[in-house]
Amino acid sequence: MAELPEDIKQTIERYNNPPNKLRSVQEINARYRQTLDNYKKICFTSGDVREQKVAVHAEIKILGWVLGKPDKDVIKDITEHSNRPVFPIQLPT
Repeated sequence: MAELPEDIKQTIERYNNPPNKLRSVQEINARYRQTLDNYKKICFTSGDVREQKVAVHAEIKILGWVLGKPDKDVIKDITEHSNRPVFPIQLPT
């Protein structure tokens, strides 16, 4: 029998032993809440934490997307956990 190319061997191995298992909704939701808390800690940290904020912000958005949350709800959650003041919506009169 002919030897399989290396990339096919790796694909078969990954298929037989997946690196990540599927997570339950409860696990994803817990991770979402935990990441929001981490974001809050980063926002109130002094120093240059821009890269950390961007990375955690992206993770929150992805987890929110996985949970099926509307984008506006995810942004609202992020804003509530940041150090930015939340101003009421001002409607034109």
